[in-house]
Amino acid sequence: MVEQSEENLGQHGEAVGPEAYRAMYDHNPDGVMFTAPDGRVFAANRAACEILRMTEEEICALGRLGLADETDGRWGTLLAERRRMGHVRGIARMRRGDGKIIEVEMSARIFREADGAERTCTIVRDVTERVAMQRELLELSAQLHEITLTDDLTGLRNRRGLVAVGSHMLEVADRQRSFVSLLFLDVDDMKSLNDEHGHDAGDEGLRAVARSLRNALRRSDVLSRIGGDEFVALALGLDENGRHMVERRVRRYLSGPVTVATVGLALGVSMGWASRAPSEPVTVEELMVRADHAMYRAKASGHDNTDLAG
Repeated sequence: MVEQSEENLGQHGEAVGPEAYRAMYDHNPDGVMFTAPDGRVFAANRAACEILRMTEEEICALGRLGLADETDGRWGTLLAERRRMGHVRGIARMRRGDGKIIEVEMSARIFREADGAERTCTIVRDVTERVAMQRELLELSAQLHEITLTDDLTGLRNRRGLVAVGSHMLEVADRQRSFVSLLFLDVDDMKSLNDEHGHDAGDEGLRAVARSLRNALRRSDVLSRIGGDEFVALALGLDENGRHMVERRVRRYLSGPVTVATVGLALGVSMGWASRAPSEPVTVEELMVRADHAMYRAKASGHDNTDLAG
């Protein structure tokens, strides 16, 4: 305990005796532990015992190695900062006496006793519920963000999602010195499908197109429905043979038994391609315009055709 001296004075000059420091230790609502830098624990106040569900003797016997969750990599970072700076503040997991793992916010500072021995004063607070709530809010925020980038009907990216993820893909392509190919696909006679077979069949047709794109392209490619019966796919490193293979797979699926069974008939599509060389100053939106023009040339030449942008 700190001895009374001229340095132990209150704001108005009154001396603060050892009993005041003892009261601050005993009645602090946060857990307080006095430890050695090597992890030995010499004392733990009542709040620390309540937080960790242990007696002071049990806490001292376990030491930091017995209290810390050894699977939490944050401990190494926190201890390294404390060694470097002499103090640290952060969150890591600890193991309670009943075996439950809790998240603990701690503030630790190294000081020296009168005999020169290094000690650490560590203040701990159980923040398990707060951390869980923050994690839940982050997950909810991520889900809401994902919803804003996703087409409800097909589960593909929407236009906003395509531009957001596609722009990142162009950056990756530049680093990898890779060509980017963009496919623009339009469903033929969509209005007739809705008029003659109903909007449920039309919705099934759009879902079938989404499935055909998933079947034809890779998981790393960006697939999107940008509105109505228009779809866009963005892929890295597709050569001419690769593009032809994608087209064949899409058409095979849309004319196959699964599509006929779910939609009620086979579907035709018109497709157009546009390509971007590495570091070419072309955006996703500009690629879409090129591929859209190519798709309309294909549609003008007859249904179920493909064209490549010049």
